[in-house]
Amino acid sequence: MIRLLTIPSPAELTDEVVQKLTSSYKTTGTEVWQQPYIRKALLEMSAGKCCYCETKLGEESKYLEVEHFHPKKYYPDEVVTWENLLPVCKRCNAHKSSHNTKREPIIHPVTDEPKTHLRLTNYFLKANTPLGKTTIEVVCLNDINRLVTPRFQLGSQIIRELEELLDMVTDCGHYPAVKQRNKVVGKLTVLLSLGTRFAKYSATAATIILGEDSYHQTKQLLLKNNWWNEGLTQLEKEVECCALSTTK
Repeated sequence: MIRLLTIPSPAELTDEVVQKLTSSYKTTGTEVWQQPYIRKALLEMSAGKCCYCETKLGEESKYLEVEHFHPKKYYPDEVVTWENLLPVCKRCNAHKSSHNTKREPIIHPVTDEPKTHLRLTNYFLKANTPLGKTTIEVVCLNDINRLVTPRFQLGSQIIRELEELLDMVTDCGHYPAVKQRNKVVGKLTVLLSLGTRFAKYSATAATIILGEDSYHQTKQLLLKNNWWNEGLTQLEKEVECCALSTTK
């Protein structure tokens, strides 16, 4: 779970439209939030991912559902209030259901910083705060089959590839060929991209990358050979933004 971008309400969602759609929902129960411009903006907000579990929406039958952070069952007046809408997968939406977030708050991925409340230990999310604990329990963020196993598979892949990359750099010597440099930098770029906000399970990937000695050893060798560049620096900053702590 990572913090999402704060983006403005869609231009089409004027105060007048909000009132009209809200009235329509309260009168007919119509799913007035299923507006193309709302769905498009929500996908932009989350880089196409579920706001809670970080699965890619549109992959493996994980389709976008519009989530009402404060449930419409209790707060119908907020049914199209922009600050109350989030992009979510069907699994997370079903688990959260009509949990009353005003009476028992959970992490809001736009207004709260998830890494303050959550840490990653052996591919399980652990709570640093009561808010983190409630979030894990309400949204079932440690679902073994749907979440923990994919995190483990991704983390194992990253660890293996980082170790292979370190071997590549170590074998290059002090004056390697340009094509070898490009191969190493390209491979590291791909790995770092797995820990940015655009990738699924980016919090897991970022945490694993920054926690591996092989990554830091590779970086030092690249710096020594003058292979480290501004693009890698920027990617590392993005990874740091997504990474969770592994300790309290």
